[in-house]
Amino acid sequence: MKKLLTLFFTVFIATTFYAQGDYQDLLIIKADGDWEQLIKKAERYTMKGSTEDDAVPYYYLAYGLYKISFIGDRDEEYDNAFKDALTAIGKMLKKDETGEVQEKYAEFINEIKMNLLELIQNEFGNDEYRRAFGWVMRLYKFGRDYPQAKFLEGVCRYRNTDKATARMKWKEGQELLENSDPTSWGEADKKLMMIGLYESAKVLKESRQNDRAKEFMNLGAPYFEDNEQWQTYYDEIVNS
Repeated sequence: MKKLLTLFFTVFIATTFYAQGDYQDLLIIKADGDWEQLIKKAERYTMKGSTEDDAVPYYYLAYGLYKISFIGDRDEEYDNAFKDALTAIGKMLKKDETGEVQEKYAEFINEIKMNLLELIQNEFGNDEYRRAFGWVMRLYKFGRDYPQAKFLEGVCRYRNTDKATARMKWKEGQELLENSDPTSWGEADKKLMMIGLYESAKVLKESRQNDRAKEFMNLGAPYFEDNEQWQTYYDEIVNS
């Protein structure tokens, strides 16, 4: 009887930890670097009734997809792994009602945003604004009220001759920026905002709307006045 009670409590404790979302199995797989196994195991958690509303498995799913996206000879079912990682991040953030998971994995979220920023900048640099638009729209995975996404969407819309929608997105972005807390921004958030304001001002200056372009740059001045890159952007738009 004593042995049976001990076994019962052992199983009870293990089950309790499992129900609370310990996910030690995912942590071990992640440490081993087996990204395909991590993806499949985490995905099962996201489809299981007892854990489908937990944010943590979506983090592991996003992490595995992100890592496997860098493997050149990966299986073809992971051809869109980076895009799928962004989708998983979006679901993680929606299910993370307390914000604890987002805070815990802030470094990873910042890293994935930096990669998205690089893709957007590359497309801008090649004047591929239609292709850039697809990447910009994925910024909304980080929240529909993400001001950085609004400004960058405005750039793409304007470049793609949808000027009315561009002006609407810029207005929405400005309102969100005025009510945001820049102290909570990570490095990627800052860079995305800088490039969003600069590219917005740039397209307006090219359209001979110099006052409006200057207004956009002045929006960023309180946040980036000590940033060397921002000063270069500002001189190009305002002082040249």
